[in-house]
Amino acid sequence: DQNETIKHLFLDCPLAKLLWRTIHIAFNVSPPISIDTLFGTWLTGVESNIAGHIRIGICALLWAIWNCRNDIIFNRKIFINFLQVIYRATAWIRMWSLLMQIQGCFCLLGATETVTRVIYNRFG
Repeated sequence: DQNETIKHLFLDCPLAKLLWRTIHIAFNVSPPISIDTLFGTWLTGVESNIAGHIRIGICALLWAIWNCRNDIIFNRKIFINFLQVIYRATAWIRMWSLLMQIQGCFCLLGATETVTRVIYNRFG
C-alpha cells in the first residue's frame, strides 16, 4: 500500500494491534501510542534493567513484523499469521540471548516462555 507508514505497520495495523495486546496480556505493559514514545518515554517508570530487556524483545518483535511484511510484498506470501511473527520474534530473542551475560539471558528466555504460555492459553 502506498500510504503505509511506520506507525501503521508497527502500531496500528490489525496484526500489530493483536501483537501488542499479546504483549500487554503477557507483561502488563500498555502499548505505546506513537513511534516517538516507543523509542522515548514509553517505558518511563519501569526499572531500567527490566526496561532494557523489554526493549530487546520489542526490537525483535519489530524486526519480525518488518520481515513478515517484506515476505508479503517481495516474496508474495499470501498470508502471515500472527503466530509466525511471534515465532520469528522469539527466535531472534533466543539467538540474541546467547550474546548476553547469564542473568540477562535467563530473563529474555523466561520472557519468551511467558509469551508462549499466554498465546497457548488464549488461542490454544
